[in-house]
Amino acid sequence: MASALRTRDHEEIRRWAKERGGIPTIVKGTEGLLRIDFIRGAKSGGREASLEETSWEDWFRIFDERELSFLHSPEKESKFFKLVSASGAETREQAPSGGESRERGDGRAEGWNTILVSKEEDGWHVGVEGDGHHKRYSTKADAVHHARELARRHQPAELIIEKVDGEEEDRIHYGEPSEHAPHS
Repeated sequence: MASALRTRDHEEIRRWAKERGGIPTIVKGTEGLLRIDFIRGAKSGGREASLEETSWEDWFRIFDERELSFLHSPEKESKFFKLVSASGAETREQAPSGGESRERGDGRAEGWNTILVSKEEDGWHVGVEGDGHHKRYSTKADAVHHARELARRHQPAELIIEKVDGEEEDRIHYGEPSEHAPHS
């Protein structure tokens, strides 16, 4: 399996989505939670009721305002993608004192390494946000087990487990950012 690629290029993102039957959408009832709904193609399943179609212009305006990057699989048959902080792992802010976490523009906590478990066409994928690699598992139980091990090794970590439909099922924190801050 090829490594995931990261881009901010609007045309590259638009082309990638179009090749896979995707359209720009926003989750209904949110203030701009971006998604791509794959409505065309053999395995599309049609329109997702929780998503509202928007223009690429509006989608990219939100994308740019929130300083996101598009992490995606280059494989033609894969629809794997995630919207991540454009700064990725290169610049992580520490959480405020007291161990509370701030959220970034994509809803993820600042100062945490993010481990994601997601369902793709070829199985369950586990990856650390920003490293460009993910591993496939045939069962969700195996994927979650591996993800928990990754989260323990990459503390402070935020483990996000998605349902089959891509909606968030659970979010678990391992450690506190202040516990792992470099000592001066």
